Amino acid sequence: MAVVITGTGSVTAPSLDALPEAVRARATRAERVSQLALAAADAALLDAGLHLVDGEPRAGIGVVLGTAFGCFLTNAAYQHRVATGGPAAASPRLFAATVSNAAAGEVGVAYRLGGPAVTLTAGAAAGLTALGHAADLLRAGQAGALVAGGADAVDAALVAWQQAGGLEPGRRPAEAAALLVLERDDAAAGRGARVRGTILAHAAGFEPEPGAADAGDGLTGAVAAAVAEADLAPSEIAAVVLGAPPALAPLETRALAGLAGAARIAPKDTFGETFGAAGPLGVIAGLAAVKPGCAILVLDVCASGHVAALVARRGGA
Repeated sequence: MAVVITGTGSVTAPSLDALPEAVRARATRAERVSQLALAAADAALLDAGLHLVDGEPRAGIGVVLGTAFGCFLTNAAYQHRVATGGPAAASPRLFAATVSNAAAGEVGVAYRLGGPAVTLTAGAAAGLTALGHAADLLRAGQAGALVAGGADAVDAALVAWQQAGGLEPGRRPAEAAALLVLERDDAAAGRGARVRGTILAHAAGFEPEPGAADAGDGLTGAVAAAVAEADLAPSEIAAVVLGAPPALAPLETRALAGLAGAARIAPKDTFGETFGAAGPLGVIAGLAAVKPGCAILVLDVCASGHVAALVARRGGA
C-alpha cells in the first residue's frame, strides 16, 4: 500500500478573510501559529477535494503537525503579562493557547477531522518528521487520510531567545505553514483524486554535536536509510532539497557524497528559515522542480541536532 499526496497548501502571510466563515471565527480568536496552520490546512483540503467545515466529524481523516516552537509567541506574551502585572494580569484567553498541540487541535475542530490529532517536535526538522510519521500511520491503517506538515510563527521574542541560546539559523527567520494531504493510494483512487506525488520512504536521526568537525553520522545514516527503504539507486534521485543552516552545510556535503548527479534545490535561500514548515515546503518545491515520475530527496537539519530525510516521487499532476 502506497501513501500518496493529493493536496498541498502553504502560507507565509495568511488572509483570514479568505477562510470559510466558521473557520474564520475560530482563527480570529486563535494565536498566530494556529492561524498559519488553519490557512494552510484550508488550502490543502480544498486542493485535495476533502474540504468540509459542516456536518459530522470524519473519523478517517486526522492531522499530524510538526512544529519547532509551538505556541512560543503566546507563552512569551503570557509570561510577560504575569511578570509585569502579577497574577491579576494573567489572561485566561492566552493561557488556553499556551499548549503546543493547540494548532493541531484547532485544525481538527475547524475541519471536522475526527481521526488522529498528533503534534511532533524535532527542531527545524519537525515538519519533515511529521510527514514521515503520518505516512507510517496511514500504512498501519490508523487513518484513511491525514493533513500533515509543519508550522511555526516568528516574532522578536523568539529571535532573541534563539540568539541567547546559540541556536541562530544563519538565515532570515520567517514564519510559515505548509501542509500536505496524504492518503492511502486505494482511498485516493476510489474517489478519483489527483495524485501529486508518492511518499516512498523517510528516516530521522540526531547529531549530538552538529557543529563538530567529525559530525555527520546522523544525517548520513538518515539519507542512506531513506534511499535504501525507497529501493532506489543513488542515480535515480533526480534532485535533492537542501535544508542545513549555512554553518552546518558540511554535514550535507558529506551525506550527499554519493548523489553528485542530483540537482540541488535550496528553498530556504528564498523563503528564509521557516523551521517546522521548511521540510514540507521543500517537498512541494522539489516535486514542482522535477518531471513526472522523478524521485526527490528532501533534507532538513536543525542547529539543535535533529535531522530528517524523506524520499518522494512526483505524480503525473
